[in-house]
Amino acid sequence: MHLRTRSAPAGPAVVVPTRGDHERLRVTLACLAVQSAAPGHEVIVVDDNDAGGAAAEGLAGVLGQARDWLPLRVVPGPGRGRAAARNAGAAAADGAGWLVFLDADVIVGPHFLAAYAEAAEPGCFLHGRMRELPTAARLLAEVADAPPAVVRELVAGLADPGAPPDRNPRRRTVANALERAVEAMEAGVVPDVAPWLGLVGANSAVERELWRRAGGFDEEFGRLWGCEDLELGLRLYDLGARRRLVPEAGGVHLSHARPDRWDQHDRNLARFSDLHPRPSVRALAALLGPEGSPERYAAAVLAATADAP
Repeated sequence: MHLRTRSAPAGPAVVVPTRGDHERLRVTLACLAVQSAAPGHEVIVVDDNDAGGAAAEGLAGVLGQARDWLPLRVVPGPGRGRAAARNAGAAAADGAGWLVFLDADVIVGPHFLAAYAEAAEPGCFLHGRMRELPTAARLLAEVADAPPAVVRELVAGLADPGAPPDRNPRRRTVANALERAVEAMEAGVVPDVAPWLGLVGANSAVERELWRRAGGFDEEFGRLWGCEDLELGLRLYDLGARRRLVPEAGGVHLSHARPDRWDQHDRNLARFSDLHPRPSVRALAALLGPEGSPERYAAAVLAATADAP
C-alpha cells in the first residue's frame, strides 16, 4: 500500500553538497543549466568546504559563474559529512515539494529534471539510473572553462539514456554492483530481497515532507563514506514509501580515487547493520564490497532468511 502525503508544488529543489572540488562541480552545474522542459526549480549548493585558500577561491569562482546560468542559492554546510550537508540543503528548501539529491561530481542529461517531474508521485522515492565514468579525468580536461552549451554537447550520449551510445572507448561507462542490483530487482531478474534499496544520494528524489517525516539523513554516519543514503531509504520504506526507478533521470559519476574507500565503507556498513539488524542489511557486504554482485547478495539474503528461526 502506497503512502500518501500532501500534494507537492510543481518545482523541486536540487540539493548539491560540495566539499570544494570545483572542477567537477562546475560540470554538474553546467548540466543543470541546460535542462529541457524542466519545471520551475531551485538549485541549492551546500558549501561544506573547510579547506580555505585556493580551494575556497576556486569554489567561489565557479559559484559566481553559475549564478549567471541557474536559479542558484548557496547555503553553508555544517562540516559534519554528507548526511548533514544534504539535510542542511533540504532544510533550506522550505518552499519545495520535492527534493532532488545530486552529488557535485555527477553529470546529467538535458531531460534529467523533466524525467523526475514526470515520474514524481506521492508515496515514492525515486532513483535515476547511475553509471561510472572511469576516464573522468579526460572529460574534465575537455570541458575545462567551457560554457554550459558546450558542456552539454561534450557530455551528450553519456548521461542521456535517449542519446545514441558513444562508441569512443574513453567515454565508456560501467554500472557498479549496487546499480546492477537495483535495476535487476526492479526488472525481476533477481529476487527483490531489498525493496527499500534505491535511495542513492548521488542521484535520487523524494518528497520533502517524506524526508522530514523520516527524520532526514542520519548525521551520526559522520564524515565517513557510504550507507547514509541507503539507510534513509530503508526508513522511508518502513514509513510506507516505495522505490521507483527512473532510468530517464540518468546520471554519470565522474569517478575518482578514494584510497580508504572500503575501510570507511566497512565502518559505516557495520553501523547500518547495528541500527537495522535484518538479513537484507546484514548481507550488504555481499553486494557493496569489492567482489560484490546482485546474485551473491540475493542468495545471501535468501539463505539468511531461510535460516532465521
